[in-house]
Amino acid sequence: MEKNYRKLGYIFLLIIPLTIVGFYPSYFGLFPEFNEQIDTLVHMHFFLSALWIAILIAQPLLIINKKYQWHKVIGKSTYLIFPLWILSFLIMIYKVIVKKDYDYLVFPIGNMLILIILYVLAIKHRKTTAKHMRYMISSAIVLIDPTIGRWTFNIFGNDLIAMPITYAIMNLILIGLIFMDKLNGKDYQPYVVALICFILYNLAFFIVYLN
Repeated sequence: MEKNYRKLGYIFLLIIPLTIVGFYPSYFGLFPEFNEQIDTLVHMHFFLSALWIAILIAQPLLIINKKYQWHKVIGKSTYLIFPLWILSFLIMIYKVIVKKDYDYLVFPIGNMLILIILYVLAIKHRKTTAKHMRYMISSAIVLIDPTIGRWTFNIFGNDLIAMPITYAIMNLILIGLIFMDKLNGKDYQPYVVALICFILYNLAFFIVYLN
């Protein structure tokens, strides 16, 4: 693994506290007496999301510890886990439609589409380690949206304040990664692709919420 990315697995561990803080009011804080809106399908979505976070953390740690066979096995398992995770997004989208909270659709649809694009590209370049790793890192940045996004909303109570802050954090991380790779002569194209996807998603949010 490239020197600048050797601590990647440990950095991904930050996703865990961010998830707990972000989802505490709407999920974790309700345990064990969840309300009627938190049904089996919602639990399944959370389980698959947690499983994906575990995979993101485990994969770079396995590489560092030279557990290449386990890394390969877990990577192949995502051929089943990822489609199931995306299916759970579709269920969440259906629930939003049923509640007629149409503006909110921009979040799950935007995140789902970006995840599909980045995952497909990561698999396409699975034999080119540098590109594969960068597309997977970019997919992890998508998780900042539902975690820090909820955290900032809990603070400000307004999506038009919370989400621009969240998007700025996501985009600045990608810009920072682009500059780091450029300085080190590495292929930063995957981050550029991810940044374009995020900017288009950000624009979609403003179009929906400012109309």
